[in-house]
Amino acid sequence: MLVDSELVAMGFVVALSTRRHLHVAAVAHTASDALRAIVRFDPEMVLLDSAMAGALERLARAPVWRARLLLLGRNAHLGVAPGADGNLACGFISWSARRRHYLPLVDEVSACAQRQASPDSAQCGACAARRTLAPPPLDLTGREREVFVLIGRGLRTADIATELGLSAKTVEAHRETIKYKLGMDSVRELNAVAASWCRGEIVDAALPPIRGSLRRREEP
Repeated sequence: MLVDSELVAMGFVVALSTRRHLHVAAVAHTASDALRAIVRFDPEMVLLDSAMAGALERLARAPVWRARLLLLGRNAHLGVAPGADGNLACGFISWSARRRHYLPLVDEVSACAQRQASPDSAQCGACAARRTLAPPPLDLTGREREVFVLIGRGLRTADIATELGLSAKTVEAHRETIKYKLGMDSVRELNAVAASWCRGEIVDAALPPIRGSLRRREEP
């Protein structure tokens, strides 16, 4: 397990101790310690802080282990730009998730017959755990969602138009539709909410579709 917070790591260790078929081989708080533990123990499953995944990958330089990965994060969902390759991860667990919600996910991943996730595997594609890697749905069309994500990444109207091959007027029209559908009154609010959603944060603004999706996802 690689988590920068000792308190969070302790909580996960206590929760995992209730599963007799699981054994926590090592807990690391830095990428270098995690790499040494992974090489030493060759674990079947790694719980990896998504914010530290990039540091671990750069340190390893090349895949030196094969394990099923569960990403951990302080936010409600993984967002659209995770710190680790979502294709190689089995699922995502929020630090704020309750045990009764994430332990079944851990059980499912730990019982998997595959050594690690594969984007080309039919078994991985059908796995319920992988659905936790996707951000909650938005009450938007596919094109509107593309515009929303690019807004969240800080692109201006002209940049979005170039990125998607649209006119600036079309992008502005999508902006207005998105604001209407998600109940926002200003461009500033749209920019802030989109950025928060892309980071995986809980959005406190007037976004019933997003908040409702998060609530439904946390139900057992």
